[in-house]
Amino acid sequence: MHFRWLKNSHAPWHIWPWLRVPASLTAALRRAYGQSHGPAARVLACGRGHPSLAEKKLLGLSRGAWVYWREVQLYGPNPNQPALWARSSFPLRTIAQGLQPLTRHGSRPIGNTLFRHRRLRRSPIEMAVQPTFGSQRRWCRRSLLLRGPRRVLVEEHFLPDLPRWRGQGRP
Repeated sequence: MHFRWLKNSHAPWHIWPWLRVPASLTAALRRAYGQSHGPAARVLACGRGHPSLAEKKLLGLSRGAWVYWREVQLYGPNPNQPALWARSSFPLRTIAQGLQPLTRHGSRPIGNTLFRHRRLRRSPIEMAVQPTFGSQRRWCRRSLLLRGPRRVLVEEHFLPDLPRWRGQGRP
């Protein structure tokens, strides 16, 4: 899938707040669904493997490096209406540096764990749009979550069943 990654974008008003959320999308989805327990994650696939060219570049990996990756769909009350598809990946060598819990999350979103750390920093969010996805354009974002030397690349694609924004205005 080819996307043109942008630093800023003129996204439609209903998607713009979701693209710009600096914190966890898991927490934002919890607010949007009005649930105290938050959205659920359906693990589509996970494992260890060679990084894509983009992952290799963004994670600063050398030739021959491997990543741990996980792809999920996040959904609210109806599991047949996912709001978000997400892929997270990080260098395999960082599992021994405190990222091992991310490999054991099962059906829980990893945003809850990642954003619990006070020293977590996020790189600037890049946005992209795919020309068509069914009858709609498909918006997505990606960024690096940094904690010391550890890096986690998170890519999030907004699906047609994304709920209405219920945050505090626009982020």
